[in-house]
Amino acid sequence: MVKIKICGLKTGEDIRMANRLKPDFAGFVFADSRRRITPEQAAGMKKELQPEIRSVGVFVNEELERVVSLAESGVLDLIQIHGDEDEAYIRRLKERTEKPVIKAVRVRGQEDILQAVKLPCEYLLLDTYKADGYGGSGETFCWDWIPEITKPFFLAGGLSAENIAEALKCCHPWAVDVSSSVETEGRKDEKKARRFMEAVRAQEQHGRPHKPGEGHP
Repeated sequence: MVKIKICGLKTGEDIRMANRLKPDFAGFVFADSRRRITPEQAAGMKKELQPEIRSVGVFVNEELERVVSLAESGVLDLIQIHGDEDEAYIRRLKERTEKPVIKAVRVRGQEDILQAVKLPCEYLLLDTYKADGYGGSGETFCWDWIPEITKPFFLAGGLSAENIAEALKCCHPWAVDVSSSVETEGRKDEKKARRFMEAVRAQEQHGRPHKPGEGHP
């Protein structure tokens, strides 16, 4: 079953929404963004989050010590690095924490993905390339660029209830990541989030061919 991540949760009401809808992952953004929250806010939100929903901290070119501190504090279950972090950064991170690492790839072509597969992270997150930003564009990229890979990946970038069925049939991701399309006027919208999750599950009921890496824990 494809996993679902709702990213950019900011408030107690967002957490209560997540607890009702039960996505697999809840994303806390610590990078420069209108969805940015403080470590203190994240700690409070994590306490309210149901334990079966795993928290993901999103960082962009952050100092290693800060990432490790948040990961080891119990606030985060997974670490998502969404900037220019290289193999050496990931190796240093893995030496300091056992939390799984998601490396975001801003996709400009198939070669970007093939290179990222070699990185020592547990997961990739495939997102739309924008020269002036590190994600959150709300735009899709060319899904035909995604090759057959064994490393499990999150598909991000412009996903919505309207296009998720096509995305699942085309890309066969291990997980999907959504944020802006489940918002209204910059706030998470439970009706939109529910529609998105229902669209994912409806497509799954039609059956999807098994792809390498889908059984990854």
